[in-house]
Amino acid sequence: MSFIKKYDSGYPVVVVDENFNIVFSNESSKKIYGDIKGKKCHQAFNGLSSPCFEVMPYVCPLKVLKKTKNREYTGLYRLKNRGNSYVLINVVKDGEFFVHKHRFFSEKELNIPDFKNVLDSLDEGLIILDRSGTIRYISRRFLDIFSVKKNADFFLDKRLTDVQSEFPEEINTVLSREKEISEGREYLLHFPKRYISVKKSVLDGEYILWSFTEKKEMDLGDEIFRVLLETTPVGIFLQCSGRFMYVNPTLASILETTPGNLIGSSIYDFVHPEDRGKVAEIAKRRDTGEKFTEKYIIRVITGENKIKWVEITSETISFRNRNCGIGSVVDITDRKKLEENLRNLATIDQLTGIYNRYAFERFLEKEINRAERYGTKFAVIMFDIDNFKQINDIYGHQAGDKALKEIVQVVKDHIRKADIFARWGGEEFMILVPVKNKSDAYKIAEKIRKTVEDHNFRDIKHLTISIGISFYKEGDSIKSLIRRADTALYEAKKTGKNKTVTAD
Repeated sequence: MSFIKKYDSGYPVVVVDENFNIVFSNESSKKIYGDIKGKKCHQAFNGLSSPCFEVMPYVCPLKVLKKTKNREYTGLYRLKNRGNSYVLINVVKDGEFFVHKHRFFSEKELNIPDFKNVLDSLDEGLIILDRSGTIRYISRRFLDIFSVKKNADFFLDKRLTDVQSEFPEEINTVLSREKEISEGREYLLHFPKRYISVKKSVLDGEYILWSFTEKKEMDLGDEIFRVLLETTPVGIFLQCSGRFMYVNPTLASILETTPGNLIGSSIYDFVHPEDRGKVAEIAKRRDTGEKFTEKYIIRVITGENKIKWVEITSETISFRNRNCGIGSVVDITDRKKLEENLRNLATIDQLTGIYNRYAFERFLEKEINRAERYGTKFAVIMFDIDNFKQINDIYGHQAGDKALKEIVQVVKDHIRKADIFARWGGEEFMILVPVKNKSDAYKIAEKIRKTVEDHNFRDIKHLTISIGISFYKEGDSIKSLIRRADTALYEAKKTGKNKTVTAD
């Protein structure tokens, strides 16, 4: 270590290796710290058994120089073993060693000409932008927190948009949303194994100061809580005054965006327009301080412009003297699709895609109840395909299935939106039509019959149907209505087919 001689005078000098071992201490250093050669630097300066940065919010010069390509670091510290004295520590990387030069100041006479070195020593990372988005200052601590490889001088007087590739995506998102982030409020960003506290300040109305403070877990309880938030498949959020103050990675994933894009944004930005009223009513009650737990289902629009269904459970809490809401978000889109599929299986005919017999009976039951209460009128049109058995025998069942699907499409194109169309079974079909009298129902039925008769079917060319109509009478039941329609249909078949008969 031939370089030691050049540091053996003047200011206190301490040489440390990569493992924090003190390998040299000059005479000036020995007068202040005693014989510290062979000790760990964190033991000699702060009386700690572990590296400073592991147990306290401390910027370790060795750690900074190891992670960056810089050869020199300067910071202002208050060392535990030196009481109230401040020490300006300048560290130079010399081969595999780190040379510390210490300059002490009393608390009263602290007068350092390079104020940037003072800012660099702070526990919070700082970046200052002017209104045009140009970087006017960036602290070494900021670069250290986010493991940025470039030095501070690289960023000065450059537009943020030109150098943002050097920063994590979450930080870029926050910095680009200056107008949405409230001044002076603390927002939390989630990073692996840590949180980053974000604050914004406005300086002289012309500059935006962003402060980023690393929040490290200090005990087992905090560590368990952090792991739960990071790994749970449930989205977690904290909102105050309708804006996200905290979100976990899962919620950002559900909304197909980044945590940085959510922090400070309005909770309504991702809510489907038709569901915003429901969310606004809940948020309004929270703002008044009303204590309640609410479980509700809404649609959200993700960052990828997809619509998802989510189930939210939230409750009111007091957060820093403000009434806020904290809650969980579960993506139930797949569950909703399954429910829809199950409903379709229960109510939709799988071959033709129209309602099945079960669904039609439910619609008919509701229509009868409506007629009994309000005096509305309606009719049931029942039809089946003439000589359908011959189609299956001659052309085969596949051709028969095609014919059923084609005739359904023909009828759907010629009935009204208010009409309920269903497959009753086999080649029999039902249509519930709201009408005022029998003649209206007959006109609709005849239009359908004639349309089918005139249609040129793909495989079979020509098909006809026979129709029976029953008009609702006071006191009718599902059974009586269907029986009269079936009787009229039988009469149409018996008297020549391809005709419409109305029941008495």
